[in-house]
Amino acid sequence: MRSGIYAGLVTHRRYGDVTHGFRYRVTLPYLFLDEIDEVAGLHPMWSARRPNAVWFRRADYLGDPAVALDRAVRDAAEERLSRRPSGPIAVLAHLRTWGWLFNPICLYYCFDSSGTHVDLLLAEVTNTPWHERHVYALDGGADPHRFPKAMHVSPFLGMDHEYVMSWSVPGDRISVRLGNRQGPERLFDASLTLQRHELSRRELGRLVWRHPLQTYGVSAHIYHQAMTLARKGAPFHPHPGRDDGRATVRAARG
Repeated sequence: MRSGIYAGLVTHRRYGDVTHGFRYRVTLPYLFLDEIDEVAGLHPMWSARRPNAVWFRRADYLGDPAVALDRAVRDAAEERLSRRPSGPIAVLAHLRTWGWLFNPICLYYCFDSSGTHVDLLLAEVTNTPWHERHVYALDGGADPHRFPKAMHVSPFLGMDHEYVMSWSVPGDRISVRLGNRQGPERLFDASLTLQRHELSRRELGRLVWRHPLQTYGVSAHIYHQAMTLARKGAPFHPHPGRDDGRATVRAARG
């Protein structure tokens, strides 16, 4: 089975007049979309068809819930980059656990027909507390990518920023780095550094029993860090308005 479980660290670091940093441990499923039913069948408390302790709920992810996620990802990629992925697709994201889910970012790795090269990446970002979604499409041919910020995410970071993003092809490890830049100035960096664990009934059970509040903890971390930044006097940026959820991102060295 190509799917797996990845565990490691999320790290955030803010620079400038108000500095701040933190990190916490995280465990994330990495699921090929054509294996989701097979994965869910490994453990009685996992499901892809109905509510359960861990539930891959279609409506929690990109696009129209009435459309298969595989098709929604391919459609979104084609719309934004004028190229339709031809190979398997995997998603790195939390699943709804004990009734709650918030994914700050879902990463959709779109492989070429060989299944070994990431042809392009979709990054679906969701903000708090509005739960708006925006999809960035990144060509897999260059790294790092630099592209304009298109959706308000944190009230402590403005909209006049660019993102710089790099990632590794999933293997024994996964590495993802995302930073906010304002011209040459570094404002914020986030990183995800994970190590692979093979899928098994035991590993799926660990998510149920050893990390039962992990998805609740994602939201709790966000609000806790927001309160910390407010206490430190970080400038507040109100929501500037909704966007249309579309972005085309060109690969660029930077």
